[in-house]
Amino acid sequence: MRGMNSSLIDLIYLDPPFNSNHNYAAPIGSEAAGAAFKDTWTLQDIDEVWHGCLADKHPALYTLIKATGEVHSDSMKSYLIYMVMRILEMKRLLKPTGSIYLHCDPTASHYLKLAMDAIFGNQNTRNEIIWCYTSGGVSKRWFGKKNMM
Repeated sequence: MRGMNSSLIDLIYLDPPFNSNHNYAAPIGSEAAGAAFKDTWTLQDIDEVWHGCLADKHPALYTLIKATGEVHSDSMKSYLIYMVMRILEMKRLLKPTGSIYLHCDPTASHYLKLAMDAIFGNQNTRNEIIWCYTSGGVSKRWFGKKNMM
């Protein structure tokens, strides 16, 4: 992204890792056998320069990330630093009239929403899209896990 010119993109769809704290591997016998992906985050995964960049250039955003680490975990803090550095670069690429769609899951959606508000301004959020599942979530004993805390 850094090699691209600024303000030239109309639409970005972002479908990043979800910080699921799981390791994934392609099944043996499949064409992708041997491929693996670690969806866990530690401070060792994050470039130290990013901490300084955020603290110096985006102090409110860094305070938010730091507080998230204290409230949630260092893993979530690391994940947010990873995501925020990319979202800041995407903001540079977007036209002033551009849109960004962020696909994430409930484990980090609220933290990412706060980060997006800090980056783009909370007045620029247009809507939240919730997946609607036709099966599951029907119980007399608990609410369906569609968009609840």
